[in-house]
Amino acid sequence: MLFSSLLFILFFLPIFLLIYYLVPFKFKNITLLAFSLIFYAWGEPKYIILMLISILINYIYGILIDKFRKYDKYILVIAILTNIGLLGYFKYFNFFATNINRIFNQNIIGLRNIILLIGISFYT
Repeated sequence: MLFSSLLFILFFLPIFLLIYYLVPFKFKNITLLAFSLIFYAWGEPKYIILMLISILINYIYGILIDKFRKYDKYILVIAILTNIGLLGYFKYFNFFATNINRIFNQNIIGLRNIILLIGISFYT
């Protein structure tokens, strides 16, 4: 489902907005999360688990930052590196592997059948 599709504009968005504005304030974030996951799963349900793991990891980092204020900058750096690593693997692994293999004229790093996840740049 694309943002510009009739399915999104005429059905998904109005249903989401209706539910979002009807739920009490304390459930708005949960509603937003649920509809985001539904929207993502609509496009590629195969990788919804990876997205949930990424969300959970970042949530844990947020809790750690709040709990250990003395080390918050270090935890933040680790969280950013984790997210960049995830993004880098899915978007750029084969790019770098191909270029390293070409530079050395060898098959040093084997290419992997990595499918670019829908919206990984946005949710990461």
